[in-house]
Amino acid sequence: MDLVSAFKDYIQGLNDIQVTRYTQLTSSCIIVFEHLITFDEEVELIWKSTWSLGKVLFLLNRYYSLAAFIFNNYELFSPALTDTFCLRFFQWQGWTGLLGCMFAEGILQIRIYALYSLNKKILALMLILFVLCLTSSAYVMITVLSSVTASAFPVPGGTFCIVKGVPRHFYTFWIPMLLFETLLCTLAIIQGVQTYKAQGSLFRRGRQLVGILVRDSLMYFLIICSTYLTCLLMWAVAPVNLLGVPIGFSLAMSCVLANRVVLNVRQINRDLNLSKQPLRTSQKGDEDQCGPYNSSFCSPGELSQFEMQRLRTMRAEKHWSEVTEYLPQSPNSF
Repeated sequence: MDLVSAFKDYIQGLNDIQVTRYTQLTSSCIIVFEHLITFDEEVELIWKSTWSLGKVLFLLNRYYSLAAFIFNNYELFSPALTDTFCLRFFQWQGWTGLLGCMFAEGILQIRIYALYSLNKKILALMLILFVLCLTSSAYVMITVLSSVTASAFPVPGGTFCIVKGVPRHFYTFWIPMLLFETLLCTLAIIQGVQTYKAQGSLFRRGRQLVGILVRDSLMYFLIICSTYLTCLLMWAVAPVNLLGVPIGFSLAMSCVLANRVVLNVRQINRDLNLSKQPLRTSQKGDEDQCGPYNSSFCSPGELSQFEMQRLRTMRAEKHWSEVTEYLPQSPNSF
């Protein structure tokens, strides 16, 4: 009977390994596919732009995640692994997940900061809570990695890294991140509601950037929170052999969505600049001549160098309704 039970456990372990490999490979495909379909936008909107904090975070988020998935797939399908390598790999994987989330959250904080017209109080609130959440998640990661062990498990065709001794409280790693994401989404909704009450629409002339930022905030929150919540539930109730299943998706989705936020805003900014033309009376059918986002981007006229300089030196406390209509340079912080 014991032999039968051991055989069943062995078969179940092989099945868990296959599930982990397939899910990790799937998340890797998401990253690679995203790189392929947005590479032309990256060259045009990122590589050719001036250096900024947003550009640095974008490149770190995009290429560190890609390198992480390449190394992760090496571990998944390598024919010869050692116990020492497996332990180091799990330690690296844990900190990589935290770094990936940190890069994405940095991009999202820049987004909210711009949405609130560079309000220093909002920035201070986000940074303080971000440090607290990051410290909490890092503490959980440190306590877990200090207690786990790993071994190279022989499977048909090679070896596979198995982690042992994972504390049951490991799922709490995701709680601070979920709370911080909720904060960012709440701030975006508040600003969106205020803009809608003041202007009657998020997508009227001069408000398109606000509408895009609010829309991306909501979409990001719904998708990434669903991903993080899935990770939390999996780590709370799933067998230890399946703990690696959701990790790849958490890193892939945060990477892809954060990069999309940057590309969307920069694309809007580019189209806004390209659609500038002398003031004229709007006529039926003119929408087709106002760029890919229709008449929302028809500029009331070219700005002089003096006017552009005045815009650059505006106080951060100016509200969106005062500055967004001529705001071609602020999104470059992304």
